Amino acid sequence: MDGSLIQELFSVEGIGTQIVMESAEKVRSANIDDIAGILDLIRPLEEHGILVRRSREQLEQEIERFTIVERDGLVIGCAALYPFQEEKTGEMACVAVHPDYRDGNRGGVLLNHIRHKARAMGLETIFVLTTRSVHWFREQGFYEADVPSLPNGKQALYNYQRRSKILMLKV
Repeated sequence: MDGSLIQELFSVEGIGTQIVMESAEKVRSANIDDIAGILDLIRPLEEHGILVRRSREQLEQEIERFTIVERDGLVIGCAALYPFQEEKTGEMACVAVHPDYRDGNRGGVLLNHIRHKARAMGLETIFVLTTRSVHWFREQGFYEADVPSLPNGKQALYNYQRRSKILMLKV
């Protein structure tokens, strides 16, 4: 539209283009105030059996394990890291990106943040259990593994009925 830049810069309403000095998105560690947003994001995936159900109480107890992508105060992505220090590995879990924002490599941004956290903890690998996104994780460099390659504590909890693929990545 002719004059749209002038209209955006010199009117209160603008035309719908946002001009900012920094990105409107931030990747950060989650805090207790993010629980409602995380629940809104993951609940549809839990209902379809894509993610394992987490209660509000469980999220409250584990919130420090979560990383989020926030855009204008809205949680549009999340992932958690559950370390197994003895085995020098960690589980990347509860990976979700809002459907309206899946085209901008936000999953990759979350993965990179989780990898940095894992390295800082002294972990050598991370693993995921997935029923739907095998191809995406392979594209990110993950390779297939089997149940005996999981940490002992996770092997005991592995749900054979879900038939999740186990994928690992060196950090």
